[in-house]
Parts: sequence; structure tokens; C-alpha cells
Amino acid sequence: MSSKLSQTETRQSNAGFAIPAAIVVMVIVSLLALSGLYVARNNSAANNGLRMSTKALYAADAAAQELMSDWRQLDFKRLAPGDSAVTGWQTLTNGATYQTSVLRVDDGSKPGTGLFRLRTAGRPGRGLTAERVVVTMVDVAVPSGLCCDAAMKLQGRLRIQGTGAGVKISGVDSNPSGWGAHCPSTGSDVPGVTMPDQSLLDMNGSPVLEGAPPILEDPSVSPDDFVDFGDVTYSDLAAMADHQIADGQIITSVAPQTAGGECLESSPTNWGDPLNATGACFDYMPIIHVNGDLKISGNGVGQGILLVDGNFEVTGDFEFYGVIVVLGQADFKGSTELHGGLAVRNGVSAGDESYLRGGTTLQYSSCSATRAMGNAVIARPLSGRHWFEVVE
Repeated sequence: MSSKLSQTETRQSNAGFAIPAAIVVMVIVSLLALSGLYVARNNSAANNGLRMSTKALYAADAAAQELMSDWRQLDFKRLAPGDSAVTGWQTLTNGATYQTSVLRVDDGSKPGTGLFRLRTAGRPGRGLTAERVVVTMVDVAVPSGLCCDAAMKLQGRLRIQGTGAGVKISGVDSNPSGWGAHCPSTGSDVPGVTMPDQSLLDMNGSPVLEGAPPILEDPSVSPDDFVDFGDVTYSDLAAMADHQIADGQIITSVAPQTAGGECLESSPTNWGDPLNATGACFDYMPIIHVNGDLKISGNGVGQGILLVDGNFEVTGDFEFYGVIVVLGQADFKGSTELHGGLAVRNGVSAGDESYLRGGTTLQYSSCSATRAMGNAVIARPLSGRHWFEVVE
């Protein structure tokens, strides 16, 4: 009887101990689970913070690259030494935001160049506070060697046929009609034609050549003169062109176009408006790059920089203000009027020959050339270590 009672009491004692033990185990497991969740949550928050911080850094760096690629469309090129400007908060395509302070740090002693400090704050998205700050040093240059040694500079053979209204090549500096205050006083005159071998110049009829001198024989003219413009190359300008034109195009009309009172710069046949100084497209000085041959057979007017990889032929009425570079041959047999400067390479080996005929006028204009080149600025990272992160 007493043995049975002892066994019952033992079972009751074990049962009384198991319940508290189970509760303790459950509490411990719960605490471990909560600890795991806490650690996981903290890790997730840390990883998310790291992602946001990294995105902010990438935003700052990407914004600096975007500003450099769009430099000539912005007003930063007009900053005087010591001046600064701020973009305000802008949004990138991935939703990240940035703000850049631009400071010009050079002393302005070297014309056509500039050194700028970009201080860019990047954030991962609108309303998010994670922020990284990057400083980028930017070197800015214009193609100062692009123009102009003469009203027309070329290598190889040039044939001038002064029929009809006649051909005129003038190196006497002249400001375009109607440009007024947009141009300074005229500068020094340049040669009408500069070429390495004057014996390759053939003239018929009664063309007018004038300049200082009208014809300059310069044996130093080389193929590189037509693709290397100092701190800027032909390829640099072609890569940043506003309009890319395919090989073999025949263009029948080039004219300024507007929409809602604004210049319609996206149109491939809108090359600015040099004839209306108060028009919406007067300050639009595009770079036009032709990936091969180009023919203009209709009426056209434009301005800026025209780059032709191949041959350039004009049979219609074409008026252009700025700089034209033709790597192949040029054949002007319509009514062509150029205010600025023309450079014709006649092929790499100068084996081609160019023609000026009909009513062609090449008029040197330092104002027209300078306006065109002034808008062809190229911003590149300073060589070497050009950026660093600011830790605040």
C-alpha cells in the first residue's frame, strides 16, 4: 500500500517539475527567436542603409558625369574665375536626386580653357535623407585651333570657276549683317586661301580673291590640321554633335523651326537661325556631324559647326554661319554663302580636288566663327585623380 502511494507521489512530483521546465524552455526559445529576429532586422536595416548610401554615392558620381556630358548646354561655361552656380535639386532617371555646386577655380589666363570644381550631393531618392558628397575636378576646353587660318584652308587641288554671279573668297574680317551688339569690332584680316602648294590652284573666269594675302602658300599644312584642334579633336566634336546625319543624305531644306515660341532643337533640319537676331533659334549653334557624304540640293540656312566625314556637295542655295570642316572634297556649284571659315582636307592624302563655282561666296568672319566655337565646349575629368568623397 505504501509502495503504490510512493509511486503516485513521484509521478505527481515529476509532472509538477515538467510544466515549469517546459515554460522555461519556451521562454528561452522565444527569447532566442526574438534575438534572431532582432539581429535579422538590424542586419536588414544595416544592409538597406548600405544600399541607400551606395545609391547616393552612385547618384553623386553619375550626376557629375551627366553635367560634364551636357556642359555646353548649360551656363557654367560663362562663369568668370571665382564665380559659382548651383543646379538646385535634380532627378536622375533611376529616381535618385542630386544637387551640384559649380565653382570656376582657374584664373582665366589661358583662353579657351577652364578648370572647375563640382561639389555634388547625391541622395537615393526624393524624400530620403541618405546623402553622399563627391568633389570632381573638371577641365573644360573649346576647339581654339579649329578656325581660322583663312577664309578657306585646304590641302590638294582647288578649282575656281567664276561663272554666273561669280566666286568670291575674302579674308577681310566682316561681321554678319544684323548681328550688331552680338559681335565685337572686327579683328585682323586673314588670307583668302591657305594651301600648301599654290600650283594646285586653278582659276577660270573672274573670281575675286582678297585677304592678307589673298593666297598664302604654306607647306606646313598637313592632314592633322583638319582633325586636331588643340585640346579638342574632330572626333570629340563629332561625338557631341546635336545632329547625326547618315552617309549619302540629300537634304532639300534646312531652316529654323519653333514650337510654342521655343526653338525646336530636336529637328534634324533645324540648324539655328542666323538671319533673325531676336528669333528663338538665334542662340542655337548646333554641331552637325555627317557620317559620310552630304548633298544639299534645295534651300538652306544654318549656323554652328558642320563636320562632313566624306564629300560635301551643294547644288542649291545654302547659307551658313560658323565653321565647316570637310574631310573629303567640297563641290559648291549652287549659290553658297559662308560666313566664318571653311577647311577642306581633300582626303587623307589630298588626292581629291575641290570646286568653287556658280555664285559661291566664302566670307571670313571672326564673330561668326567664335560664336560657333564658343558653344562647342568639351568638359572632361581632370587627368589623374579627378574626384574624391567628402566625409562630413
